[in-house]
Amino acid sequence: MNTQQALRAEADPKSFGNAKQTSAKATIQPVAPMKKKMAAPKRNTSMLLRQWHQRLGIFAFIFMGWLGFSGILLNQSVSMGLDAIRVGSTTLMSLYGLHTEIPENGYLSDGHWLVTTTENTVLDDIALDRHIPSPLGFVDIVNNGEELLFVATNDKITLLAPDGAVIEELSGYMLPVGHIRGIGSIQQQDTSFLALQGEGTYISADGLSWQAIEDDSGVNWSSLTPLTDAAKLDVEPYAHPTVALEQVLIDMHSGRLFGSFGSTLINFVGAAAVLLSITGIWMTWRTNRMRNARQKK
Repeated sequence: MNTQQALRAEADPKSFGNAKQTSAKATIQPVAPMKKKMAAPKRNTSMLLRQWHQRLGIFAFIFMGWLGFSGILLNQSVSMGLDAIRVGSTTLMSLYGLHTEIPENGYLSDGHWLVTTTENTVLDDIALDRHIPSPLGFVDIVNNGEELLFVATNDKITLLAPDGAVIEELSGYMLPVGHIRGIGSIQQQDTSFLALQGEGTYISADGLSWQAIEDDSGVNWSSLTPLTDAAKLDVEPYAHPTVALEQVLIDMHSGRLFGSFGSTLINFVGAAAVLLSITGIWMTWRTNRMRNARQKK
């Protein structure tokens, strides 16, 4: 082997020298220095607060906008008539836990039904303009072709026309009794009389002039009667619960409409607003301090 190399070197000394240099170069190669990974910049307090300030600001923007808008509406609710507008959405009522409840009983007098729901007083299929809560009785009186309807509560009698219009309300000195315990009707000499029971029993043909009677055994006292299916159908449209739009805005503004979750969310929005104020003041102070330091240099 050595003899062959010697012969090749003598035959072509330049080629042999180049090959030797090439072999040396191929064998010894410089090692490239290892690149160090750049360390992640450390987050200082100012950068961290700025990031959280931005995140809280995006979250609070929507809710603070709604709170401001609803607050303006609530301040103007009376002038805008929001306290008089009733909302009856089924979904909204379910959030309040309210559902349609048709009464099972009502007052029947001479073919007329008087039924009281949660929010309405219904005469046959007409809702009265004035709600009469907790009536004690209902009487229909016809004299000389004139029909009058009387609804009694414990301290008042409401006089109605057959179409449901309120004619007059009788109370106080206009009544012969201070506390009404019952109302009914009695027939005497082809005349229908309204009977009123309190400290005593009194009758009247028009509800204005009264006379006392000793024997009230002939009085047909008004009492609750189970509603017929037809009467329930007439009452059903007026049995749906509603809530004033102003109340809905109040409950949405406070978060109470959505229960404990809503209240917690509003509390969190309030806390976020406080944090935004604190971090905003701190970052402003920090920025001004750094700017003043640069100007002094």
